Parts: sequence; structure tokens; C-alpha cells
Amino acid sequence: MAGRKLAILAALLAVVVGSSLVTATLLIAGSQEQQGAASVTSWRFDGVDAVVKPPASITLDSGLALDLPSMPRLTGEQIDAIRHAPGVSSVALESPFPAYVVASDGTVTGDAVTRSWGHPWSTALADTASLVAGGEPGRPGDVAVDESVAAVAGISVGDTVRVALASGIEDFTVTGVVRRPGEQFEHALFFTTETAAQFGGAPVAALVSTTDSGALQNAVPGFQVLTGEARAGSLQLDLRQAELAGGSSQFLMVIAFLAMTIAVFVISSTLTVSIGQRRRELAMLCIVGTKPRLIRRMVTWEAAVIGGFGGLVGAGVGVALAELARRFFVAQGLMARGAVVSAEPLAVLGGVGAAVLAALVAAWLPARRATRIAPLEALRESDVPASAPGRGRVIFGWMLLATAAVCLAVALALGGPVTTLGGGVALMLIVTAFPLFIGAAVLLGPILLRGVLAPLGAPLRRWFGGFIAERSIRSDLRRAAGVCVPLTLLVAVSAVLLFQDSANYQARSQVYAEQVTAEVVVTGGVQLGVPFSAVEALEDVPGIAAASGSISSHLVIADPPTMRSNGTVTGVDPAGFDQVLDYEVTAGNWADFTARSIAVSQIVADDKGWQIGDPVSFRYPDGTPGSAVLSTTYHDPMGISDMILPLDTLTPHVLEPFASAVYVALEPGTDQRAAVTAINDALTVVAPGARATDRDEHLAQVAAQASGDNWIILMVVVILGGYAGVSAINVLIASTMSRRREFALLRLAGARRPQIAGALLVECLLVGTTAATAGTAIAAVTMVGYGYLLTDTIWLPFIGSAFLVIVACAYLAALIGTLAPARTAMTADPLEGVRAW
Repeated sequence: MAGRKLAILAALLAVVVGSSLVTATLLIAGSQEQQGAASVTSWRFDGVDAVVKPPASITLDSGLALDLPSMPRLTGEQIDAIRHAPGVSSVALESPFPAYVVASDGTVTGDAVTRSWGHPWSTALADTASLVAGGEPGRPGDVAVDESVAAVAGISVGDTVRVALASGIEDFTVTGVVRRPGEQFEHALFFTTETAAQFGGAPVAALVSTTDSGALQNAVPGFQVLTGEARAGSLQLDLRQAELAGGSSQFLMVIAFLAMTIAVFVISSTLTVSIGQRRRELAMLCIVGTKPRLIRRMVTWEAAVIGGFGGLVGAGVGVALAELARRFFVAQGLMARGAVVSAEPLAVLGGVGAAVLAALVAAWLPARRATRIAPLEALRESDVPASAPGRGRVIFGWMLLATAAVCLAVALALGGPVTTLGGGVALMLIVTAFPLFIGAAVLLGPILLRGVLAPLGAPLRRWFGGFIAERSIRSDLRRAAGVCVPLTLLVAVSAVLLFQDSANYQARSQVYAEQVTAEVVVTGGVQLGVPFSAVEALEDVPGIAAASGSISSHLVIADPPTMRSNGTVTGVDPAGFDQVLDYEVTAGNWADFTARSIAVSQIVADDKGWQIGDPVSFRYPDGTPGSAVLSTTYHDPMGISDMILPLDTLTPHVLEPFASAVYVALEPGTDQRAAVTAINDALTVVAPGARATDRDEHLAQVAAQASGDNWIILMVVVILGGYAGVSAINVLIASTMSRRREFALLRLAGARRPQIAGALLVECLLVGTTAATAGTAIAAVTMVGYGYLLTDTIWLPFIGSAFLVIVACAYLAALIGTLAPARTAMTADPLEGVRAW
């Protein structure tokens, strides 16, 4: 091994980087599950002995447990049972509600990342909060604020502040400033118990002082009675952070899968090329009588050492990389705040194991071939490599290609949309087909190269550079195919990531644009929503024909039991929403949609077997049982609104009863620009931070928000595609440096350095073209299938500029990895180059 420093360093680099990426992504993805609720709430409740909550999930008849979308609430009977439990000395009820201080300049204190909530003063005492100024709220118009609110809003004790609530704007007097222990993830405002009950409704938890937690549990069987450290995770108000802490976000797991796929292919290709360069050495060992099993053992152990050592180093780097990634993802809202990354053994073993496995697989094939042919034949092949791939390789490659094609064909036959059972299976088949296509491209690389050379062979042979390039590739198709692998990965993975994001955005934007018919749309600042009091205020604005707010959440629909046990729900005002939103009716009509009705998408109706007039049983977001009569079914292929309920029935069961948007229809002949100005003037008083825009501007904002995470996709493309690109350069450098004897012989035969460089330029362009063609084909067929599932039409979500950049990067990597080392290799004396071989 000491004599092959460059090849070993190249292989080690690929192994270290691959192992670090796999380890880091596994650690990040795993941290979502490990931290749980404590990572998304700053409430510790050390001032009480127990926190009692209704169960936050329900168990279906099938045994599946479903988390409720909103916090369930305590009933009066349950509260009495807690109060009368043996050992209980006091009970404080927590009734949280959204409450945002409006600063003097009209800005709202709080945003989509740092929410602001109102609580009863007893909650501050249970959390061992302390007053740093003033006193506790004692009257209905009093409020105490935490230090973060006082600092951001610039308020102090005695000030009168406006507080934005779901019911509208209320004035309060600041009586105190509170300091809470530990790291804070939200703003907190504290009111009297009566005020909190008025705005917060039924409590979501009981904060209990007791001497007998067992008796307390017996008093409310089935409830959560949290004591000790478990109290810290009892109050999850930010549902987005709770979702992230529960690991429900699939983004990081997809990245982990892609990182492992790329790492395995890149490590394998790098080591295959590296070991392939030792064909002469292995042939000489065969000639001197070394037993085949000893040669295989030697190569296998070398690969194991490189994989093991590089994997361990990469795993260590991956742990540090995971911490950096955690900080970044938390800042961008992709991970729960407070999540901690630790060196979990399984994740570290996953990174090391992927490196070792890829190294052993890469070593096995060339070692096996070298020991299965006659020694003299092996020596001859080391000087003149076989021009054709092995039969087993070709057969297995065609098998992978056939399997991938079958998966894609079955997926297209099942069709979409992806929200159905068949669509879900089809999506899994497409995901399975993608790595199979890549594997087929790797194994059939020599055949692909022949296909590229076939139409170009005649014109290339007419001039020296083309002749040398064509002959060089044909003489060692395996080496050229090995160089193609990381370039193919670069193009295929990068294109799929970008095209997939484009497909989702285009499909959802198209469906939403078809549904919105309102001329004006009101949205809240930084995704906070609009108080429903704004709807009443807008009705007094001249020129408005209808104004209807909507709210979104989820319902549990377990009966009758099917594969679909929950779905999205939109709450609307039955009186006027059909004037501002257009859902394509498939059965029934909106005239029958009343306070006791429910409308469902045709996909859900078909899944459940529901017909117009059937009673529909469900559970509201907080777990409360509900029922309604099915009045209407409609077309919604993207699952944006699986169900629609009247606002008055849905709003009491969500924790943040703000409208996601208010849709406004104008009377005929009304000047739209003047109406928008008048609406914004009215909103200044009742909904600070909310803003009205015309329909076109609103759709543009939704499009910008939907594609606002493009930079995240681009970052992933840069990381994973960059790894593939750097690995391609790595492989090309090792491959080019191993051809020093070939360059020396060409120079001794009279070829000039520019001529050899020109031949190498043509060669790398041919290799780059093959990789770009294979990667583009893989990405195209994969995304055509995905696009079909989204829209039921054959289309390719294509971003021309981004695709050109990807292909250009592939060619750039090929050029750098070929020409830079070639210049170094050709500076040596030709005779010395021949002797060194």
C-alpha cells in the first residue's frame, strides 16, 4: 500500500467524505425522535408536583395511535375529579390563547418562529417565574409581560398596551415584568384567571400540588399525569415545533437516504477505479504462484482497512458536521429549537458500515476477476484491458434496468393522485426505481459509452486528438465507465431534487389558483393569521359584496376503518364562501352546505364509501367527537382540503383560532385599487400586521412562499452534488495519473503535449456527455412518473437554467479532473515515465 499513496489518498477522501455525510444526516434525522417535547417548550413547572393532561393521541380500532392536531381540553367533570383526588392541595388551570402585544409603531411582537401566548397568572407561579418589576395582574384589564416582550415592544410597568387577540384588539395595563427560568422559545403574557378563561376557553392542563400522584392517576384513568422531569414537556403550544420534535418532517430522512445512496456509489466507483489500476500487480502475483484466495484476501483486507479507517474518521467528522447542521436547520425552522445532536452509536455505525460495505463490494469484483483468469492472460489484460464488460455485469445491469422499468410502468398504471392508496404505492415504486436506474447506468456504463462513440467514431478518427480519445476509451471501457459514475450521480440527483421541488410547487399553485375567485385577499403578517373580527369590520367597507375567512387544521376520520384515518380540513363561512372560493362539485351542491353539514373531496368519499346524505363521524382537532351530514363532494387532487366544515363548528376546537386568510368579493363596478386601500385602512385598527392585496399579487406571494425553501433544496444539491463532483474529480485525477506511461509512449512516438492535451479534452467531453445523458435520462423518467402522479398528465417539471448549470458543473468537474493532473503527468521525462512503469 505504501507505493500507491495517490490512489490510497483518493480512495480515503471519498470514504471519509461519504461516511461523514451519512453519519451527519443520520444523526440529524435521529435527533428529531430523541428529544421529544422538552426540546420545543420552555415550560418546566417546577412549582407544582404534577401536570395533568388529557391524552394527546387516540388509538384506533386497528391499534394505530394518532396524535391529535390540537391540544385536547379538560371538561368540568374531569376537573372536579382532579380537585377531589386524595392528596391534592391545589389545582391551577392552564388556558392558553394567542396574544400579541402591538407596539406603538403598529408592529406585532411575535412571528411565525417566536409565538406569543396568553396564560393565567397561576401558570407563571407554577413555572417559578419571578417579578423583576411591578406586581401581578389583579384586575380584568391588567397584564404582566415577560422580559422578552418588554424588551421587544419597549414597554414598562404602568404602560397601556394594545393586545391582538383572536376576538380583536383589547387594551391592557402593564402591572409587572416577569423573568422565567431557562431558555425561552416564546413570548408570554399573564392575565388574571378570569380573563384567561374568557379568552382561552376550557383548560388544556391542570397544574396540581399533591402528595399522592398515584391517587391522582387513579382519579383520572387514561390521562397523562406528568411528574419530575416529564413536566418539562407538558405544554407544547407551537404545533410546528411539536411536529418537528416528533420527527414527522420527512425532509431530513430523504436527505439521509440520498446521502447514503450517493456515498455508496461514489465510494464503490472510486475504489473500483483504484483497484483496476493494479491489474498488472495482481497479474504478476498470479504468475509467481500466489494462490487466488490469498490475492482476494489481500485486496479485501486492503479495502476493509481503507473503508474502516476512512469510515471512522468520517464518522468523527460527521458528528461535528451534524452539530453545525443542527444549528443551521434550527435557525431555518427545519428542526425543533432545543434539539440536541449526540453521537448515537447506531448512526455512527451506519456511517462506518456504509463506508466498509461499499469498499468491500468495490474490491470484490476486480479481485475476483483477477484471480479467475490464467496468469499470462491476466498479465496481457493488464497491458491491454478488455474492451468488453463482463457477462455477469451486463446481465445484472439489464436485470436492474428491467426491474426499474417495471416499477415505473406499474406506478404509471396505478396512477395518482398521491393522496390515494394507489398513488402512495405508485410513489414508493417511483422512489424505488430511481436507485435501480442509477445502478443499471453504473453496470451498463461501458455499453452507454459505446453507444455515444458509435455515431461519433468516424468523425473523431479524422484528426489526431479525436482518434486518440476514441481509442483510449474503447481500449479500457471499464475505466471510463468508472469515471462516469460520480458524474452521472451529480446530474441525476441534482436534477431530481430540483425538478421534484418544481413539480410540487407548480401543481399546488395551479390547484390553489383555480380555487381562489376572490378579487382581494387579506393575509396576516409573518404567517400569524387574521383575527375573525376583521371579517366583521370589512363588511362595513363600501364596495364589498362578501368577505369570508378560512381556517385550516386536521380531522380524525377513523370510521369506517380504511387506510385513510385523518385528513386536512378547512373551516369556512357557509353564508358566503362560495362567492370567493370555487371547489369543483362532483356531487351535491353548496346550497345544502349548512351549519350541520360537511363537505369532503371525492377522493375521501370514495375511500370511505360515503354518499350524499350519509352521516359522517369524526373527531375534531382536539379529539372531541363530532358528526355531520355529507352535503357536497368536490374535486381536490392535491389534498389541500380533504374536508370542509362550517367555521362556527371548527373554530372552538383549535388552539389558534385565526383565519389563515380572508377572501373578499367586490360588487360589480367597484374600483379594485380603491377597495384594497379602504380595506387596508380598516385593518389598521382591527388587525395590525394584516394586509390586503389583489388576487394576482396574493397568488404571486403564495408562489414566492411556496418556493421560498428553494434555497434549502439548492443547498442540498450543492452538498450532495458537490460531493459527487469532487469525487468525480478525485477519480479522474487518479485515473489520469495512472496513465503516465501511456502519455510517455505517445510523446516518444512524436506526439506533442498540446496534441495529447487536446485528445484528453475530447475524451473528458465524451465521458461528460455520456454521464450527462445517463443522468438526464434517469432524472427525466423519474420525474415524468412523479409529475403524472400529481396531475394525471404526462409532463416534465423542468427548470432550464438550473439544468444547464448542473450539466455545466458535470463538464467542469470532468475538465478539472482530467486536464490538471495531465499537465503534471506530462512534465516528466518520457523515458523516466516508461521506466517507472
